[in-house]
Amino acid sequence: MSSSFIEWINFVQKEMIIYIVIPLCIIGVIGGCLNVIIFISLKTFRESSCAFYLMMMSVFDIVRFFANVLPYIMRWGFGIDWGISSLFFCKMRLCMFCTCTLISMTCLCLSIIDQYLATCNNLRWQKWCNIKISHRLTGLFIIIWIFHGIPYLIFENHIISPLTNETVCQVTNNIFNEYLTYGYYLTLSNLLPLITVLFGLMAYHNARHLGDRIVPLVRRELDKQLTVMVLVQVLISFCSLIPYSINNMFIIIYANQSNPVFQATETLAGSIASNFLILGFSVRTR
Repeated sequence: MSSSFIEWINFVQKEMIIYIVIPLCIIGVIGGCLNVIIFISLKTFRESSCAFYLMMMSVFDIVRFFANVLPYIMRWGFGIDWGISSLFFCKMRLCMFCTCTLISMTCLCLSIIDQYLATCNNLRWQKWCNIKISHRLTGLFIIIWIFHGIPYLIFENHIISPLTNETVCQVTNNIFNEYLTYGYYLTLSNLLPLITVLFGLMAYHNARHLGDRIVPLVRRELDKQLTVMVLVQVLISFCSLIPYSINNMFIIIYANQSNPVFQATETLAGSIASNFLILGFSVRTR
C-alpha cells in the first residue's frame, strides 16, 4: 500500500511539473525578458531609480530560473539530477538559488522603499530617489549576498544517504545547516517580504494623496504608475511565498521523520510550495 502511494505521489509531482510548471516558466522567462527590454528602451524608465530596481529584479529572476528552476524541472519531471552527476553543480545549485532569491527580494524591497520616499511630502527624503544611489545600493547588496553565498559552495557536498544508501547533494556542516534552517529559511526569506509589505502599505497611503501635491503632471502620473507596479509585485510575491514558508516550518518541526510515505508526502508538499513560487514569478513578470 505504501509503495503504491509513493508511486502515485511521484506520478502527481511529475505531471504537475510537465503540464503546469513548464508552461508557467516559459511565460515567466518571456515576461522577464520583455520587462528588461522595456525598462532599458524607454528613457522615462531609464532615469527612474524604482524602474532600475524592478529591472534588476527581473534580471536575477531570470538567472534564478536557469540556475535552479530548470534543474528542478529536469530532476522531478524527467529524472535527470545534475547535482548528483556533477559536484560543481551540486555546490552551485543552492548557492545560486539563495543568492539570486535574496538579490531579487532586496531589489523589490528597495523599489517599494524608493516609491515610499518618492511619494513623501518631505523633499529631503525625495532626494534619495536618485538613479546613482540606486546603482550604488544595488551593487552593494549584490556584493553582500554573493559573499553570503560562499559558505554554500564550501559546505554543500555529495554524501551517501543513510536512509536510501544513494548519493545525495546535502549540506555537511551542522552549524551552517542550523543557520540555513533558522537564519535563511525562517528569518531572511520571511523578513524581506514583511519589509516590502510594510513599506507597500505606507507607499499606498502616500499614493492616495499624490493629487494634493504640487508637482508636474508627468511626474505625478509616473509615480502613480510605478507605485501600482511595485504594489502588485509585493502582493504577488508575498502571497506566493506563504505556502513556501509554511512548508519550511513543517520540515523543521518534523525533520527527524524517516517514514518513506511521510517523506514522499513532504516532497510533494515541497513541490507544490515551490510551484507557488514559480507561479508568483510567472505572474509577476507578466
